[in-house]
Amino acid sequence: MPYWLIRPIAWLVFHALYLLFGGLKIEGRNNVPTTGGVLITPNHISDADPPTVAIALPRACWVMAKEEIFAMKIVGPISRWLHGFPVKRYTADRAALRRAEDLLKSGEAVVIFPEGKLSVDGKLQPILPGALLVARSANVSIIPTAIIGSDLIIPYGKLIPRPSFRKTIVRFGPPITAAQLTGGVKGGDALRLGAERLHACLLALQQGLPYPEFGIAQKTNNIEGEASLSTPCSLPRTSLLVRQAERGEERANEGGIGDGD
Repeated sequence: MPYWLIRPIAWLVFHALYLLFGGLKIEGRNNVPTTGGVLITPNHISDADPPTVAIALPRACWVMAKEEIFAMKIVGPISRWLHGFPVKRYTADRAALRRAEDLLKSGEAVVIFPEGKLSVDGKLQPILPGALLVARSANVSIIPTAIIGSDLIIPYGKLIPRPSFRKTIVRFGPPITAAQLTGGVKGGDALRLGAERLHACLLALQQGLPYPEFGIAQKTNNIEGEASLSTPCSLPRTSLLVRQAERGEERANEGGIGDGD
């Protein structure tokens, strides 16, 4: 089934479900560029997160998800129709990395859950460096994204949705770049520092606060309306992912790359 046909149907279905289960509030949509490659990096607290982010975005997107989903008889084909693509979790999955990089370079929006797995208790987990590698190689901005309350609809370990009696919030933060997050540090230290800073940005976003001050040039952290852009950086277009994988710098990135667990 073509994506242009199934996406509006899915949008209507999921919005109707959210009306039944408590509602959906979307903040900071103007922070998401409507054209060009951009990487969306949400926290991950529920199996409801991938479709929730997809319908909240103001544009079409691709979603990286664990490969087990695509083996399911019904969910698998639907996930592919909705622009999902698989990743082997807890590894430096080169095929998934290249797919994400290629999509971003071709001007697509890509969703990667940088924690790499669902949070058991709803708290933000350590960030894996895979998302930073992809953004740096593709030379695109990152949109840190906070999801709040989806775990009340589908809690960890559950499959059947339930009413939450309050709105789920999707909050898109101002764009930042991998270069701004790594602060000019080189090698593996850059990825570790960038992951820590992205974690700090996500924590602030969850609380509705501005990003921490660590060299990111930004206007006000406007999550309610007007776009708030970070100062753009010029990054090389060469495939950093392949070079670093060959040098062994990734070391599977302590579990590799995020997914849509």
